[in-house]
Amino acid sequence: MTNVYLPFLGKNIVFYDRDELKEFLIQSIYNKSNFRVMFLDEKKVFKALFSKEWQETILKVDIFVCASQIVSWMIKMLTGKRIPVIMPVTIFLDFMRTSNEMNYTIFLYGGNNKVILETLRKVRKSFEGARIVGYYRANIKGKELEDVLINIRKSAPQIFFVSMKSVFKQEKWIEQNRSNFQNSIVLSLDDAFWIIAGKKKMPPLWVQKKNWNGFYKTLIAPYNIFRVIRLFVIFTYTIMKKIFTKKG
Repeated sequence: MTNVYLPFLGKNIVFYDRDELKEFLIQSIYNKSNFRVMFLDEKKVFKALFSKEWQETILKVDIFVCASQIVSWMIKMLTGKRIPVIMPVTIFLDFMRTSNEMNYTIFLYGGNNKVILETLRKVRKSFEGARIVGYYRANIKGKELEDVLINIRKSAPQIFFVSMKSVFKQEKWIEQNRSNFQNSIVLSLDDAFWIIAGKKKMPPLWVQKKNWNGFYKTLIAPYNIFRVIRLFVIFTYTIMKKIFTKKG
């Protein structure tokens, strides 16, 4: 567990590594407490630099996992602390293994119909003892959504996984509907269900081991202008903050 002060938030936030997060999961369920996990990547940091509303959303989260090399670099430059980079799908699989061993109840919410069904199929194949008390696709609204929220409340899962392609819609949805799973441990998994379902590829294993995921993304999509802008802004902000902090 690493407590880090981020100047663009104006407060400290807590980062966990894999082993700490698994241990905290077990302790929390034993104590019948709960927490919410967010994976902090470059998109979320970039938006936080310009949006007060998004900053407030981030500050409502209990625990963070660093999911981006540029964010890890930023924290190292500003605080001197090293934060490991861990992908959402990695923590999802860690929690599934723990749930399989400890007999925890799980609810899967996210993706479209094909993604959630394929994710469910693969999860059940890999974790035969997992107690999946419910699952549903995320692209729903109105009466259908109301029925699903009732189902979530009734099933009262110990762990609630949410995976949406739009990370901002995902966090807003969790915040708006938190009362329906307020006793659950909540993980917002970004695109993890798409990766599990085979609809999106992870970088090669050797790239992951060296923590070169961000560099790999740049190589396969060098003309992604939006990502280039995000990286440039975060890099510039970090360097300027570092310079003016030293002068101060």
